[in-house]
This record gives sequence, structure tokens and C-alpha cells, in this order.
Amino acid sequence: MSKQPLYKKIYQELKKDILTGVYLEETQVPTELELSEKYDVSRITSKRALMELETEGLIYRVRGKGSFVKKRQETMQQEKKNTLLFVMPFAQNEGLGNYAEGILASLNTSDYRLHMQSHDWLQSEDALYLSSDYAGVIYYPINMQESIDFLYQCHMQNIPVVLLDKQIEKIHYPCVVADNESGGSLASKELISKGYDEVIFVSGTGLTESSSVRDRYMGYLSAVYEASLTPQHIVKTPLQTMDQLFESVYDVICHNKKESVGLVCENDIVAIRLMTYLKQQGMDIGDKIGIIGFDNIQATQLVDPPLTTIAQDFYRMGEVAGELLLKQLNEEPVDSLVNVIPVSIIPRQST
Repeated sequence: MSKQPLYKKIYQELKKDILTGVYLEETQVPTELELSEKYDVSRITSKRALMELETEGLIYRVRGKGSFVKKRQETMQQEKKNTLLFVMPFAQNEGLGNYAEGILASLNTSDYRLHMQSHDWLQSEDALYLSSDYAGVIYYPINMQESIDFLYQCHMQNIPVVLLDKQIEKIHYPCVVADNESGGSLASKELISKGYDEVIFVSGTGLTESSSVRDRYMGYLSAVYEASLTPQHIVKTPLQTMDQLFESVYDVICHNKKESVGLVCENDIVAIRLMTYLKQQGMDIGDKIGIIGFDNIQATQLVDPPLTTIAQDFYRMGEVAGELLLKQLNEEPVDSLVNVIPVSIIPRQST
């Protein structure tokens, strides 16, 4: 049996205290610092617990003052009609919490509350009754087939939708994306400026499967051509495992006549796993081999060496997504279907 996350334990205990009247309506609940000291956890963990309570509509936050118990809606139906759905890739992901924070910030002055579900929820019967449960949806696509099916269902039920992180061709919903092309270019130029003789793009996802990976590759191409280098893309085939992809990268490096090689990876997860694999083969990362990821997840600071990465502004992306959804709900015009949020590079010791 998997161990219950600490934030979930804190969330459940606070929820019980709210529902049983230990904390009355409009009274303050413990702060992030108080919870972290009481349960001996990090403030990130206590913050996640409070955010879960906020998304469920049990508390609200006042900047500079703390969190307070919210008055309950008069009827469940009214509550459902005031609920927005955020469908995210995984049930637990620290980076995705910043998306949710941004969305919640955009809803502060509205009557709407946010409910979060992972993609697994789409397989449940509850997902068939979207229009009766939710006023609108913020959707993070993963699988193309599943995404098209779900979004068509939203279309048939006249539910406003905003896409997060990826565009889907022929689907005319507003979307909020990072400036992936600029990120691909920044990553490649960082390696080029450090003197790496060859720069290779590595991905576990094909260019036709993900608009974000495709845009990162386009940025990579612009940088290597500008530097008069020869582009090379090592991508996982459908029959390959990730370890086999990493073996292919290792073979290319070993047979490469260049003195040093830089690797631009589609995201931090691929970069960290590749770095681990190459270190196991005795390669020195940060000297002759440079690696850059994309996303700036928490683990990038903890690996050895710390990973250079492209940071997305998840908070701002969530905030803009929330603003776009509110515009649709209020029947206001949406200025642009594609909303691009700037990225930045965070240099560390892997390059």
C-alpha cells in the first residue's frame, strides 16, 4: 500500500475540523508556518494542504493576513454551477501546483471555485456529466486521441474551455503556452556559447505528437543553423524504451569525432534520466558533455550536478488561463486564441 502524502494528511485533518465546527465560518485557520511547525513538514507541503482546501471551496486567502473558513454555498447545485474544472496530467506534481495557484489568483474576485482532477478521472462515469457539474474547464492535454474525444464532448455540451501548455490543431479553444521556441533557442545558444562542438536535440516524444516539443525543436534548429552547426535529433522510436533511447545517445557520443557534445533535452525528466545513464557509463557531465532540460522542476536543483534548465512561469500561465476562462463565462471577447508566456534560462553546473 502506498504511503499517504503528508499534505493529504494535513488537508484531511483541517477539513474534518472545518466540517465539524472546530473552525467556524470566517475564522482563521493555521498559517503555512504554523502547520509546517506542527506537522514537522516543509512550507511547500503545508502550502499544498491549504491550496487543496481552497480549491475545494472550504477556505479563502487574504493577502498578508492568512486563510479563513469560507461560508458554504446555499445549495449543492449552486456550488456545482460555480465550479471550474482543472484537468492536470498527474495527481501529484509540485510544478503543477504553481499552475493551480495562478488559476486561483485569477478567480479571487469572482464567485467561482476550482476543482482539480488528474487525467485518470476522464475514464470515470463522472466525466460524462460535465455540463451539470462544471461551468468551465482548464485542460492540460497529454494523449492526443483522449484529448480530442474529451474536447469534442465539451464542445457538444457547450462548456467553455482553455487549453494549457499545448495547442491542438483544428481545436479552436484559447490556449496558454510557454514560449517554447524561444526556450529551445536559449538552451541551444547556452551550449554553443560554452564552446560545445556539437549540439544534439534529444526527445522521447515525436515532433508530431506534441506542439510544445515541436516548437522547442524549431528554436533549437534556429540556433544551431545560426552558429553554422549541423543539427541532429535523436528521438525515441515507438518500439524503443527510454533506456534504449539513452543507449542510442551514448553510442552517438562515443562515435562522435567532436571533442565536446551538448544535449538539449525535451524536458527535465528526460534530461535527468539521461544524465544519470551517462554518469553510469563513466561520462563527466558539465565538462565534455553538457545537458540542458526544460521546465525547472524541483529535482533539477537536487541532482548532481544541478541541471541547467529553461524555466516556465507556471503561475502566470495558470493566471492567464483563468482570466481567459472568465472572459468566456462572462461572454467577453477573447483577444487571441494563442497566448504565449515568456521563459528564462537558469544556468547550473550541468553545462
